[in-house]
Amino acid sequence: MKNIKTYIAALGLVTTMISCNDLEDINVNPSFPVDVSATALMPPIEQQMAVGLQFDNRCLGRYTQNFSIATVGATGSEWDRFGYQASSDTGGEIWKMTYFAIGLNLSKLQEKAIAEQRHDITGISKIIRAWTWQVATDYHSELIDFDQVFTQRLSFDYVSQEKVYAEVVRLLNDGMTDLARTDGNISQTYTAGGDKMYGGDRSKWVKFAYGVLARNLNNQINKATYDPNKVIEYCDKSLASNADNAVTKYNGTVSADINFYGPGRNNFNTFRQSDFAVRTMNGVIFNGAVDPRMARVLAPSVGLSETAPASAANPDPSKYTFNGNPLNTTASTVATNLSRIPNFYGTYAAGTISTPGRYLFRDKANFPIMTYSEIQFIKAEAAFIKGDKAMALEAYKKGIDASIDFVNSNTVVSTTFPITSTITAAEKAAFLANVNIVPAAANLTIAQIMLQKYVALYGFGLLETWTDMRKYHYNTDIYKTMTFTPNGGLFVDNNGKLPYRVRPRFNSEYVWNFDALKAIGADKVDYHTEEMWFSKP
Repeated sequence: MKNIKTYIAALGLVTTMISCNDLEDINVNPSFPVDVSATALMPPIEQQMAVGLQFDNRCLGRYTQNFSIATVGATGSEWDRFGYQASSDTGGEIWKMTYFAIGLNLSKLQEKAIAEQRHDITGISKIIRAWTWQVATDYHSELIDFDQVFTQRLSFDYVSQEKVYAEVVRLLNDGMTDLARTDGNISQTYTAGGDKMYGGDRSKWVKFAYGVLARNLNNQINKATYDPNKVIEYCDKSLASNADNAVTKYNGTVSADINFYGPGRNNFNTFRQSDFAVRTMNGVIFNGAVDPRMARVLAPSVGLSETAPASAANPDPSKYTFNGNPLNTTASTVATNLSRIPNFYGTYAAGTISTPGRYLFRDKANFPIMTYSEIQFIKAEAAFIKGDKAMALEAYKKGIDASIDFVNSNTVVSTTFPITSTITAAEKAAFLANVNIVPAAANLTIAQIMLQKYVALYGFGLLETWTDMRKYHYNTDIYKTMTFTPNGGLFVDNNGKLPYRVRPRFNSEYVWNFDALKAIGADKVDYHTEEMWFSKP
C-alpha cells in the first residue's frame, strides 16, 4: 500500500510538471509544420487556381460545345444535354477550390503577410481572393455571405451576385493599393520563392487585377450602367503581351506534378472535340477561311482519301480531316473508320505518361488562367459596343495575332502521326489578310469578335466563353451554326430551358446547408436554368 501511494504521488508530481504547451508539443510533427512561411503557401494556392477550372471544364466544355463525351449511356450524358448530375459533386470543383482548396489557406497567407509587413504578398492574396469570388459567382451565382464564410457555423446564408461583383472590385482595388506600397518588408526576391505565376513581379499582378476588373465590368453589357470606356481603360492597364499571360506551370515528370489535362492523368481520354468547334476553324463559319490553329489545336483523323489506317506512321498530312462529335452522340471506335475522332492526345487509346499529347493536353503544358489575347477581345467587344469600330478592329486583330503566337508556343513539333509543325509567318500573314477573318473596320461584326474569342479560348477559357454565351443569351446570330438541341433533347429537368448557372457543390451545400439553399430557390430541379444577375438589364 505504501508503494502504491508513492507511485500515485510521483505520478501527480509528473502531471503537475507538464504544462499545456508541453501537451500541444506532443502532436507537433517536424515534417509537417503547422506554421509555414508565406512562400510555402503560395505555390499550392496558385496551382489550385488551375485545378478548379480544369476539373469543371470537363462539364463546361459540353455547355460551350468545345467537346462532348465519347460514349453515351442508355440515359444519355446529362452535361451534353445541358443538364447536371444530381446528388453528385461532378461540376463542383470550382466551389471546392474557392472554399476549401484555396479557402482558409489564402486567409492564412494574408494573415502571415500582414504580420510580417510583406505588403506585396498581402496585395497578391487579395487579388487571388477577388479572382476566386469572380470565378465562383460567374459559375454558380450566389455565394456564401462574406460575414459568415470561414467561420464556425452550422449553416451559411448566401449573398446576391450583385454584392459579389462589388466585393470583387473592392478587393482588387485594395490589393493594388497594397502592391503600390514601398514600406515594410517588400522583396521581389523573397516573394518569387513562392510566386510561381509571376515571380513576385508586382507590376504583372497589377495587370492581372485590371484583367479581372475588365471581365467583371464587361460581363455587364446588358445593364444601363455599362461603361465601355471604363472596360477599355482596364484592358489598356492589363496584360500587354503574351509575356504577361497568367499561367500555372507543370514540370510533368511525376504524377503529382502532371498537368490535369495531360495524357499521364488520362482525364480526357473519353472526350472528343465537338462538331461546332471544328466549324469555327475549318472554314464553314468564316466563308472558307481555314484557321491555321486548327491543325495544332484540334486532333486530326486520317483523311477519307487515305488508304492507310489512322495508326500508321506518317500519313500525308495534306489528307488529314478534322471531324467533330455532335453532343450526346457516341463516337465511332471502329479502327477501319478513317474519319473516327481521336481523343485530345491525338490517339485512340488511353493516355499514359509516355504519350506525347497535343497542345494544352500534354503533361508539361502550362495552363492559362488569363491571356493577353482574351484581354484584346474584351477591348474589341467594348469598343464595338461603344461604336468605335476602328479601335475594335485593331484590338480584334491583336487578339487573333496573340492567339496564334500562343498556340505556337504550345505546339510540339512532331514528325510522326499526327505530323505537327508550328504556324509559319506566311500562314499567319495570309490568315490575317483574309477579309473573311479581318474585314474592313466598317464591316466588322460582333459575331466575328465573339467567335474568334471562342477559338482563342478553346480548351481552357471555358468559363469566360460560357459567360459570353449567357450574356448574349445563346444568340445563334453570334454563335453561328451552334445548336442547342442535342441528340435526345435537352435534359429533362431543364423544362425546355438552357443553363445559366451550375448548382452549388452537392456534398457541402445540398447535404449540409439545404435550408439556406431553399431560401434562394436552389432546391428546385431547374435552378440551373435561372438567369444570373450579370446578364440581366
